[in-house]
Amino acid sequence: MTLDAIPTEALDVAQTAMIDYFAVTIPGSDMPVSKNIQAFVGGRVTQGPCRILGTEQTASMAYAAYANGVASHALDFDDVSWATIGHPTVTIAPAVMAAAESVMLNQDLLGDEALLGDEALLAYVTAIEGQHKIARLLMPNLSEQGWHTTPVIGIFGAVIAAAKVLKVNAHTLSHALAIAASMASGVRGNFGSQTKALHAGMAAFNGINALELAQLGVTGRIDVLENADGFAACFTGLTLDAPSVASMTEWDILTPGVVFKQYPCCSGSHPAIDCLTDAIEHHGIQADNIERIDVGVSLLGPRELVCNAPTNAIEAKFSMQYALAARLHYGQVGLSQFTDQAVQDETIQDWIRRIHMEIDPELAKLGFIGTAPAKLAITTKDGKTLHFANDLAKGNPEKPLSEQDIAHKFFQCVTPMLGETRTASLYENLSQLRTTPISTIIKH
Repeated sequence: MTLDAIPTEALDVAQTAMIDYFAVTIPGSDMPVSKNIQAFVGGRVTQGPCRILGTEQTASMAYAAYANGVASHALDFDDVSWATIGHPTVTIAPAVMAAAESVMLNQDLLGDEALLGDEALLAYVTAIEGQHKIARLLMPNLSEQGWHTTPVIGIFGAVIAAAKVLKVNAHTLSHALAIAASMASGVRGNFGSQTKALHAGMAAFNGINALELAQLGVTGRIDVLENADGFAACFTGLTLDAPSVASMTEWDILTPGVVFKQYPCCSGSHPAIDCLTDAIEHHGIQADNIERIDVGVSLLGPRELVCNAPTNAIEAKFSMQYALAARLHYGQVGLSQFTDQAVQDETIQDWIRRIHMEIDPELAKLGFIGTAPAKLAITTKDGKTLHFANDLAKGNPEKPLSEQDIAHKFFQCVTPMLGETRTASLYENLSQLRTTPISTIIKH
């Protein structure tokens, strides 16, 4: 794939995804799980060519991608794709940037000119299309089996991203993808714990390791996706008949596209948050007049939003009850609402006990979808029940965030870490990524 072959609209989405990646990774680097991984990496690699964002620490290509992948997913504020019902950028972007830094280290040896951001965008689009074409053969079965699709599918994106930046040939890439099939893992049963964020870094780390092993000559079965005991059979139970992605000509980055989050929590709660906000702002619903809220969700809801009585910030990110309680009590669902103290507030805990979630029979008929449509039945203190519904959260391609929304999120996330001047400079450079040297981005 070449830059000329990619629609301008797809490159625009990729650039926004990279802006969003830095927005969530820099503050994410200060989260407890990220600090744990930084210590883990530091005990194994004391230095290297690749930066761990938000820190002064450096590491090898694979370990930097590991730490940055974890940080980018730690806030659960990163983007989503319905092609995988997962998070594409947190496995791809860490591999893109680590590989780019590795190339820059060897630029004199390779004789390359300055590596521009358009190479990063090319790698990003190639990777997201590659991993989503694989996902389209396996979804929704993969998610229905309980796998966390972000690492299981994302490892392939990490391989492709790094290979594109490093200009690896097709033969080596094929074997790297086959090796990656034996490294893929991640179960949804760990949602609500630090391991959920670990999944993103794990996929980026294993993807780069798979590529480096293939470069050394380690081989894999090229038909591992579809053979008798291959990837599809083991992860989904599906039998694929020598699948070919060559006939898939749609751009997945555009349709179904990439979803950019408004709230730093599981996307399964976002349509319900928007629905409650609409009820408050446009229908006169007042928090002090609410007795109870019943939330109807689709089949995926209880599988993702697993913490019905959260007691800490991590659990709260996977709680429908907390998301709505925070909107009612704090007036917003932002970074400052996801602290242990905010979750343990007595008023919040009282709200949580009065908010109930269950599968709605009509929404269940839609199948195992990730868009998370929601119905709210709000019972007031005088016994009335008011009904509201929302099929799609803002941030989806059909209800996109504006450039101002993206910029606001970036500055909100990054300024506390970098200060106003550095944040503004980084945002400007990322907004012109196609013509900005990667070295300029890294210096921030």
